[in-house]
Amino acid sequence: MLSPFDIWAPIIRAPFSGDVTQEIAPRVLSPDIKGVPEIEDRVQTEVASYGRQLGKLLEAVKLLSEATATPVPEIDELIAGVEAVKKESKAELRANAEAALARLRAVDEGEWRAVLATRGGLADPAPDGPQG
Repeated sequence: MLSPFDIWAPIIRAPFSGDVTQEIAPRVLSPDIKGVPEIEDRVQTEVASYGRQLGKLLEAVKLLSEATATPVPEIDELIAGVEAVKKESKAELRANAEAALARLRAVDEGEWRAVLATRGGLADPAPDGPQG
């Protein structure tokens, strides 16, 4: 059931309501950054993202937890959550790739065959009937 305030929902937003995104990137000229922002940026882009760095720390804490028989359920929950998101993302990426290949085949079967050949796919797959 709609309330009288529902008509204003798309127009009025309270602070901290709605979708929130956060870019985690050092701001080169910001005084808020501890350390050297140029180095932080290079580490993140050339060595490992923040997620990969945190993942390594989570793995290390989990190994220490297991080695010392000290349960850390919060870490286990974080790791399980990250793995669930990765699994879901991989499935979405695969579905998107398959859809893109189907679109390419529909418009240009020759290029579709070339993509498959360069990616280790079938060099000459049998046509599946009319494409359109």
